[in-house]
Amino acid sequence: MELNIIQTLSLLIIFLVIGYTLQKGVKVLRDSYVPAPVIGGLLFSIVLAIAKNYVTLKLDFSALPIFVAGFFLSIGLRIDFATFKKNLKLQLLFLFLVIMVALMQNVVSLGIGKGLGKSSYDIIISGSLGLMGDHTLGGLVPSFLEGGKPVMQSLTSLSILTLYIGSIVGGLFFKKLKNKVDLSKNLSIPAPSFTPQEFLQYILIFVVGIAISLLPTQYGFSKYINPAGGGFILGLILRWIFDDSKVYEVKAPNVNLIGNFCLSMLLITTFSMFDITMIFKVSLYNLVLMIIQLAWLIALSYYLVFKLYKKNPLASYVATGLIGFSVGMPASTMSNLQCLTEREGALPIVLFVVPPVGAWIINIFNMCIIKLFL
Repeated sequence: MELNIIQTLSLLIIFLVIGYTLQKGVKVLRDSYVPAPVIGGLLFSIVLAIAKNYVTLKLDFSALPIFVAGFFLSIGLRIDFATFKKNLKLQLLFLFLVIMVALMQNVVSLGIGKGLGKSSYDIIISGSLGLMGDHTLGGLVPSFLEGGKPVMQSLTSLSILTLYIGSIVGGLFFKKLKNKVDLSKNLSIPAPSFTPQEFLQYILIFVVGIAISLLPTQYGFSKYINPAGGGFILGLILRWIFDDSKVYEVKAPNVNLIGNFCLSMLLITTFSMFDITMIFKVSLYNLVLMIIQLAWLIALSYYLVFKLYKKNPLASYVATGLIGFSVGMPASTMSNLQCLTEREGALPIVLFVVPPVGAWIINIFNMCIIKLFL
């Protein structure tokens, strides 16, 4: 049985609604800040795993890059030049921290792996490739592919496990920080207001913007500019052109609505598209290494990152975001940030500081770091 893209999206939206319903109705999920897309996506993955025992199912998840580009395009459109200039140091600091984490992950994996006589592949899998990246990045390291199918299976199983672990641990970590900051001044999300003509204008901006954002990937440059990077850069350029020329006024509530829809679809797609049964193939060694890596990362986020960002609401969001990006895929942290915004209010600058680094820029540096350790 093969479902087309519309049928697949329909199922994803149904399970996203289920995720929000359970999050709202189950106190432990709500109090632990477990994101709705994680709940809905995990349920969908379990249903698919069970269904595959009785029927052959093929779903079409090809819309994912469109939602990625759309969300990051919305981030760029929300950042005027003055905001960019004022907060660039905060973003660069986060990039520095993530690079240091990637290096440390590989140092820890190398030290323990060499001591136990593990292969280069085992060491790299339990380093920044398996934790901060994901199995789709394995193909960007040609020498890694020489390990064959068993190696790729180990990488895939660990990255799928960290996808969920990063999201859940991130929520629990924020629960710990929540009592140390004053969130009362966070912004409530304003309601959008469209006229039919304005709605078409915004749809035009996003459709054309997404099409352009995907060009680097289409022409083989995704190693340097993936859909996230392409959308973010184009969004910044468009916003600055609109502001400078006064030809068009970008209204944040309208951009937020479309951007948040793209984010929700990005998240539910990511948490639904992987074979959940792969997590049972994670080796005991990789599982123990992941726990060790997660332990020192939590300590680093709590005692250093939270302090560097001055122990304010931004610090609590950034420290939480570092955990999701460093043990999990980009969707892990973005689901945390969406959940925190929905529950505790918005900190617009967080979107400028955290997602562009964790979903785009670090991938460029991570490939260099992985090759160095290989």
